[in-house]
Amino acid sequence: MPTSVNLNQPLFNSPRPTTCKQTGWRAQFACPTGKLGWIAGQIMALKNAAMNRYAVSVIAPRPEDQVLEIGFGHGKTVRLLAERAHKGFVAGIDISDVMVRQSAKRNQDLIQAGRVELSQASVTDIPYEYGRFNKVLAVNNYQFWPNAELNLDEIRRVLAHDGLLVLCLRRKQPNKAFQVAPGYTTEEIVEIAGLVRWVGFRDVQILQQQGTGEAACVVARR
Repeated sequence: MPTSVNLNQPLFNSPRPTTCKQTGWRAQFACPTGKLGWIAGQIMALKNAAMNRYAVSVIAPRPEDQVLEIGFGHGKTVRLLAERAHKGFVAGIDISDVMVRQSAKRNQDLIQAGRVELSQASVTDIPYEYGRFNKVLAVNNYQFWPNAELNLDEIRRVLAHDGLLVLCLRRKQPNKAFQVAPGYTTEEIVEIAGLVRWVGFRDVQILQQQGTGEAACVVARR
């Protein structure tokens, strides 16, 4: 585990370093880069706060859990997970070096304590061994995955038997005039749950956030 943090470098060198391929201002919310990316990370921390809290409540970390967050972004959810898995371990991967640095700064104490590890890496090539985690969380980034079927297979690889996947999606809200991410319709969420089942997950279900109904989580077992 790292004992010091260099906020100018990734905390884990992926065997196949990733690059951001998206273009345009919306791409800053998919793969933040530069100064605009840093600002995008702060915006996402505010905009996604309720959704992230809901996701953490669904995955319900226990003290000794080994948890992976895919696309940790600003890093606030990493801290929420680590606070609950206080005897366990939380890892995170994100393709943006800007988000790695931002999250590292926010979680520096936990990294130094060996309770958190952050990597610049992609869901296509998760830099951990088979069965490393008993819980995997991804919040509001499924729409950016390069190949959902193959990426779900990669998640299955690093999940232990009976491990839990929580995949949280933003629901489409037609009454909103402007959305950075358009969100998913009910039918699309059902299709995603079907793909999760297709690749080999079991006990697949869809949970919906109460109140605002902003998020829906596809929950499944390895």
